Amino acid sequence: MSNMKLKLLYLADILRHETDEDHPLSVAELIKKLADYGISSNRKTLYEDIEILKEYGMDIYTDKKSGTANMYHLSSRDFELPELKLLVDTIQFSQFLTPRKSKELICKLTGLTSTYQAKQLEYSVIFTDSMKGPNESIFYSIDSIHNAVLQKRKIAFKYFSHTVDKKKEYRNSGNQYIVSPYTMACSSNKYYLVAYHEKYNDYSHFRIDRMENVEILDEPRRELPEGFKMETYIQKVYHMYNGELKEIEIVFDNSLINTAIDRFGENAFFTKVDDEHFKVRATLSISPTFFSWLFQFGGKAKLTAPQDVKDELKAHTEKFVNSL
Repeated sequence: MSNMKLKLLYLADILRHETDEDHPLSVAELIKKLADYGISSNRKTLYEDIEILKEYGMDIYTDKKSGTANMYHLSSRDFELPELKLLVDTIQFSQFLTPRKSKELICKLTGLTSTYQAKQLEYSVIFTDSMKGPNESIFYSIDSIHNAVLQKRKIAFKYFSHTVDKKKEYRNSGNQYIVSPYTMACSSNKYYLVAYHEKYNDYSHFRIDRMENVEILDEPRRELPEGFKMETYIQKVYHMYNGELKEIEIVFDNSLINTAIDRFGENAFFTKVDDEHFKVRATLSISPTFFSWLFQFGGKAKLTAPQDVKDELKAHTEKFVNSL
């Protein structure tokens, strides 16, 4: 009797994991697979069970062909194969995930489709350890940060960099950082915490894969000023590198229009300069990272304003040239 009560569950699992459009099963095959679980069935009761699963919401397709047995397969799922491939690709290229955690997540995703389609996901997986982060505790840090944001409380943690011999070197003399967390942001395939640091009386960004021992404190966080839009702030901070926010103007060659839209967004202020150039005006965090981004375009991008940022770019360039 106990096994009979489990029959519907086993039948649902068989349809989920062992059938798809290219691999349907007949009633006889379904009965045999149930028997492998120690559950007896017959055609009449199996037809009834399939109807119950349909009423429950499972999209079971019946292929009725003249002269052949009816064939059954699960027609649609919570995640279709293209969606799973997209999720797998996202995991593969997420540098803050370790190789082990990436494989674990992808293995779980393969369980959401048939065993046949799961092989397509497995074959697409390529891991390059040099692209992946080494910090296994990042999931626990993300969970603690998320809970702290929901609870509007401060967090404490230790923060480290790497030495030339690839060892951890803790900042702040190894003491904890105490900040007010607001959100997490992804930039250049890195995961960051955006928080307010009272020591500097300003917003700070921390690489989550370099945070350790994240603790939620009882102390309430410092709330954002009224009208402050975190999404707008993050868009202005280039690659999460702190710097003074200033309005800049850059003249680009027309060939860089897609690059400019990717960087500044379609809502940035774009104007035509001539038949070969356009100008962008935007407010950005001025930093060496921003200058490095600008360098890559050579003569196809020219910073035209303001003058103090142009002077800073010139000094940064001369410093680099003198180091050669």
